[in-house]
Amino acid sequence: MATLIHLLGGPETFISRLDFFHTSGLADIGNEPVFLTVFQYHYAGRPALSAARAHAYIPSSFNASTSGLPGNDDSGAMGAFTVFAMMGLFPNPGQNVYLIIPPFFEAVSITHPVTNKTATIRNVNFDADYRRIYIQSARLNGESYSKNWIGHEFFTEGWTLELTLGEVESDWGTAVEDLPPSLGRA
Repeated sequence: MATLIHLLGGPETFISRLDFFHTSGLADIGNEPVFLTVFQYHYAGRPALSAARAHAYIPSSFNASTSGLPGNDDSGAMGAFTVFAMMGLFPNPGQNVYLIIPPFFEAVSITHPVTNKTATIRNVNFDADYRRIYIQSARLNGESYSKNWIGHEFFTEGWTLELTLGEVESDWGTAVEDLPPSLGRA
């Protein structure tokens, strides 16, 4: 991703192109290849924009209405996308990377079936109207955490991730060292 962002002209151009893709009608959230594009802002140092996209797509396209499941569920792909996005962790295929956004709930806990350890994500300042969807700061097992992603160990070790939320984008997860790993480098 770092190489792609560089070749496209840098983070701002990459973000501009992602924005165009999502706002022009080109993106079809009912088609699996679009899933990752919702979260690619993380790689350009703007995880808050991923949160904004997910918090726009989920209620508008994935809901309890008769048309609340876009496209074709294709062996559970739509359901899996919805569950992971609402949990606040999007798995990047082929990597030990889950991209972090605020869950759609005050707290989410998952017990690992093998280790029997429970991983928890907790939103501080959660509001059910989703005005506070931007991570201001994070703590992992009580320690400050600035990376905008986390590995699978979160689940197997039963860690606790606490996200403090606000109504405006912050600089959390935006530093180069906080970005997800990339096979290529700019």
